[in-house]
Amino acid sequence: MPFSLHKVTADAEFGPIVAVEHEAYSKPYNGLWAILKGPSQEDFCARQLSWHKSDPSSHWLYVTDEGSKEVVGAAGWNIHETNPYANGAPVILANWWPEGNLKEISDQILAGFFSARPSRTSKAHFLLNYCFVKSTHRHRGVASLLMKWGTETADEMGLECFVESTEDGRGLYEAHGFKIYGEINLDARLEEPNKEFTRLRKELGCPIHSWYMWRPNGGTSEETEPSRT
Repeated sequence: MPFSLHKVTADAEFGPIVAVEHEAYSKPYNGLWAILKGPSQEDFCARQLSWHKSDPSSHWLYVTDEGSKEVVGAAGWNIHETNPYANGAPVILANWWPEGNLKEISDQILAGFFSARPSRTSKAHFLLNYCFVKSTHRHRGVASLLMKWGTETADEMGLECFVESTEDGRGLYEAHGFKIYGEINLDARLEEPNKEFTRLRKELGCPIHSWYMWRPNGGTSEETEPSRT
């Protein structure tokens, strides 16, 4: 069945996107997503919409099934026309979780995730922050529609693309010209962790492994990794 690509232009479009996001990132389980989503889907939707509206570089795309008109996938691209980390890495605290072990783990994981970006992408670039497809609609071209929008726009602007990819997403990104150039292992530690801290860390899959991936402008290059500036 054919699919249609749309760009988010209204607040009301986020609700169906976030519903698919919750389903997609739970199949398979994603520890970083478990941290980000917080205890309430409604609150996360409001939070993600706020992040989008407050960031001029943010561009959200979504795909609908032309038959059912339902949202079946989406992606969040950031277009940075200058170095977005001139003032350092963003600081995001997991204030959606109450004080305690889960918030402590979440804060450490998020700090580790965002602190590496300035050393790796301190220049103009495209960043793929989110890309997900409803589990019932995978391997049918939905993700490729979302990828092509970003990669083709980046090529037109003469910019490279970056993504922090799970192992599950790696094949998709490689098919669209991305290369692995580093590993990510996110973890949280305490000198004397209690049983709950240890249990939660294990449930989240720590250390959470993923890949730094890069796509040169045009999708091909003899270089094995990007320049840092």
